Amino acid sequence: MVALQLTDDAVRAAATVVLLRDGTDGPETFLLRRVASMAFAPRMHVFPGGRVDSVDAENPVALPADADVPTLAGRASTDEPGVRALYACAVRETAEEAGIALAVPDASGVPVVDPRRLPIVGHWVTPEGESRRYDVRFFAYVVDDGQARLTTTEADHARWIRPADALDEFAEGGLRMLPPTESVLRQLVGYERAADALAALAATVVRPLLPRRRPDGSAWDLVDAYTGEVLREGVDRPHTRETDGRPAETST
Repeated sequence: MVALQLTDDAVRAAATVVLLRDGTDGPETFLLRRVASMAFAPRMHVFPGGRVDSVDAENPVALPADADVPTLAGRASTDEPGVRALYACAVRETAEEAGIALAVPDASGVPVVDPRRLPIVGHWVTPEGESRRYDVRFFAYVVDDGQARLTTTEADHARWIRPADALDEFAEGGLRMLPPTESVLRQLVGYERAADALAALAATVVRPLLPRRRPDGSAWDLVDAYTGEVLREGVDRPHTRETDGRPAETST
């Protein structure tokens, strides 16, 4: 098992949260558009989230007494302190960027997060060769009242949108996003309720996914970022560079 490396500047741990709510025509998700001045993924539409900071390890949120922390850590491909820091990051970033509280204080005031309501649903690693790389765990959460709002200066626009509509806008060039965001949105299509979408995501097998170009340059594969095992051969190359948001075909 690979521990969360908070001091590793090459690949930084991060957490992002797929917020869901029931809309009039099915589940909707909350997307932020990052400002053009951001050093990573400028102008991209993303789920709320950010990198794990030292504060997340120093002040992790509590998990319920009946939580199977070793299993959660295994699902996140980290150790127990690592998964607690990831949960703390997910809670902190969602409050900072969307004004949503994912943890409930207990009698002593310690924030407690329920992993059944906030499951780990995905794991992507920025491809090699990018100037900034992140090791991102995806979480998901159903917002009962749907009152998420833009509460960060790192984004200039926010909206609730049906996943299928977001993908249609992306295909038409009107809503820019990174490949992992696109992949998660595709998993959300076809459900009638937000709770159903959450349950489906929570039931998926989570592996640390890394798009990797073959040494001879002939094709791309999807590999396990930690073991190098090829999970899917001959995948499409990433359409967008994560660092600067430019089309991947312009990379050297």
